[in-house]
Amino acid sequence: MASPQQQPMEQTAISGFRTFFGGVSSVSRKAQAIAGEFAKLSEEQLGAGAKAAERLRNAQSLQEVTSIQSELLKESYEATTNHYRKIAELAISTPQELAESAREFASTMAQAGQETAERASDITRRMGEQAAHATEKTGEAAQQAMRGGGRG
Repeated sequence: MASPQQQPMEQTAISGFRTFFGGVSSVSRKAQAIAGEFAKLSEEQLGAGAKAAERLRNAQSLQEVTSIQSELLKESYEATTNHYRKIAELAISTPQELAESAREFASTMAQAGQETAERASDITRRMGEQAAHATEKTGEAAQQAMRGGGRG
């Protein structure tokens, strides 16, 4: 089941697919390949986000949190760039009307991807703040335990 954070992206993707396929009377193999690239990109982004969230949950320092966030952003950018390059190559070789539908679809998906990236960034930032706060509290507790342990 999709999380509340994923639902807007999925709804936009579904709407984009409907618009894309609704405007095309016969979908060519190239159009299907374009749709497949978007599906792969979405799947990879969701998987990478889930893995990063798990790594963030287990992060033990603010430096580790920052490193995980940086890696996620870099990987997301690289994956998006690679998929859009493939999509552009496919779109260029299709008939003009299909290319126009693909551009509209890409624009819709890019906007949804940007919104998702912004939400992911916000979630990651909040998780980093929570991890930093937890690390600080753990350090304080350890210091108190050491002071208390030296008196007993």
